[in-house]
Amino acid sequence: MQKNWLVLIFTFFLIQATKAQFNQYCGSLRYDTEVFDSVQKTADVIYGTNISSSGAITTLTLDVYEPVDDTIPNRPLIIWVHGGSFIGGTKADGDVVSLCEHFAKRGYVCASINYRLGFSIFPPNPVTAAQTVFRAVQDMKAAVRFFRKDAATADSFHINPSIIFGGGSSAGAFTALHLAYLDQPSEIPVGIDTTVLGGIEGNSGNPGYSSTINAVVNLCGALGDKTWIHENDIPFAAMHGDRDGTVPYNADTIFLLGVYPVTVVDGSYSISEYSNSIGLANEMYTYYGADHVPFASNLAYMDTTVRFVSNFLYKYMGCFPLDPSPLANTFLTGINSVLNENEISIYPNPGNGLYKFNFSNFKMINQFLLYDAFGKKLKEFNNLDISTILDLSDFNRGIYIYRIEIGDKFFSGKLIKQD
Repeated sequence: MQKNWLVLIFTFFLIQATKAQFNQYCGSLRYDTEVFDSVQKTADVIYGTNISSSGAITTLTLDVYEPVDDTIPNRPLIIWVHGGSFIGGTKADGDVVSLCEHFAKRGYVCASINYRLGFSIFPPNPVTAAQTVFRAVQDMKAAVRFFRKDAATADSFHINPSIIFGGGSSAGAFTALHLAYLDQPSEIPVGIDTTVLGGIEGNSGNPGYSSTINAVVNLCGALGDKTWIHENDIPFAAMHGDRDGTVPYNADTIFLLGVYPVTVVDGSYSISEYSNSIGLANEMYTYYGADHVPFASNLAYMDTTVRFVSNFLYKYMGCFPLDPSPLANTFLTGINSVLNENEISIYPNPGNGLYKFNFSNFKMINQFLLYDAFGKKLKEFNNLDISTILDLSDFNRGIYIYRIEIGDKFFSGKLIKQD
């Protein structure tokens, strides 16, 4: 009994330490907006192998996206899974690549994974369809374990193994949802032979590490049975078009390629309503009037998707309640600027250390605050004349965040020092 209490106490302090590591960045613009200008990609990283639906040995690969010039050693990770009805698609699909790039610019590490596709019988029946989803889930779990293994060994990607999210588009969202909620042996669908396919964890690689995630991002996906969700499960965000003709918005039959009826599933609205009834935290956004994955071909929908998901994930990184710093509330709505770029600017930007203010209709700054890209306050000036030259000559090359307050108005933006 004493040993169990010691384990609980150690676990509590470990969680608090993990949260503290992220709290130093809460209240900055990191994770809320794109504080990094560019992303670097590491392609075709092998994370496992397994046997495909046709019996062939398949090598499983992923691409990693990281912000350029980021120095944080313990970054949150999002694993994204592409769509394609489990018969097509790749880790290079435009929508998941765009999601990876957007969130990497916000300070996350992102991975887009390939996974085993195909049905053993075509068109699939409910059993063979369940087997295909089960394979995809096993592969995604191996990807989660891969990053935890890397964090404990080579540490190639500098992720925090305690902060891993999983998400996907269409079939990828199916996969992420089933990873999260198909987690009990009693829930395994009839027809899944775990002696052949492997158990819930699967045999795709990296045994000995946890495959759990902190939250799910469901973009136009569905779950085989909403009752697999329990009140103590991890939270999810769901986004779905109410005119989706590919994956049901509510509970309904799903058709492969719009032709072949497969099985009844619970779409995003159905699982959200059920989760509300049992008290599981979730957030649901409806693309009213929209069909399947509208963000894949429409920049406005993509912007909405990134903002909604960004706001959701922020709450599950040890940053909630929000830090009472001057920039804290920007996490709920983005940069809530009353002043705009036509009224205020700092130039030259990028610059080499000396910067000037350019305002219209203003002569005095009530407060000027300068942060590094991770939220640490570096300088503060009060009652600053706009003729003042800001001297950052002794600052290192990099990205900084500034906030200017003039009366009851404020503006936040990026300041780049080149040399």
